[in-house]
Amino acid sequence: MKPLFSAALLLSGIFAFTPAFSQTSTDTDGLEQGNVGFWEVVTSNGRFIARLDKIASASQHEYFIDGAVKVYEVTVETDGGQTGRFYYLESVAESSSITTGSATINRLRDVANKVSDKAGTGDIDTMVTKHYPDTTHAKTSEYRLKSKEAIDRIYEHIRRVWAEEKGRGDGNRLVIRNG
Repeated sequence: MKPLFSAALLLSGIFAFTPAFSQTSTDTDGLEQGNVGFWEVVTSNGRFIARLDKIASASQHEYFIDGAVKVYEVTVETDGGQTGRFYYLESVAESSSITTGSATINRLRDVANKVSDKAGTGDIDTMVTKHYPDTTHAKTSEYRLKSKEAIDRIYEHIRRVWAEEKGRGDGNRLVIRNG
């Protein structure tokens, strides 16, 4: 009896289903194929993944905390009650035209990063900091990023994948490890 499929035919069928976006290395930012029907963001601190049909809203906004820190934030709320919160913090002195304030903030950040490196806690610019009980957020996954540009990329990505393509496009996983 002859085999129904040849090895060449089987291999061609396997390669025909290779995703359009290849897996990126652990040090590279960019788009990946991801899991069909899901939206995912990978950061240096973790991952947030949600079923596209369970995303209830996505928003991008800015606000001040006590007049000293400006927050750039994207939130993604799901029907299951889980919220993804991606944010970047900027000191008011950092964004002001007074260069001494910016220099002081940069010096303090450098010192904090050196201390956190020695303690083995990682990059202070991406660590989520909470003050119990004031900042406890039940059912909220928080991700602090290093740049406002990363926040913009996340919002544009969720808007494209969820609102425009409705999960029918490619590249539903966004990797931001260096932002």
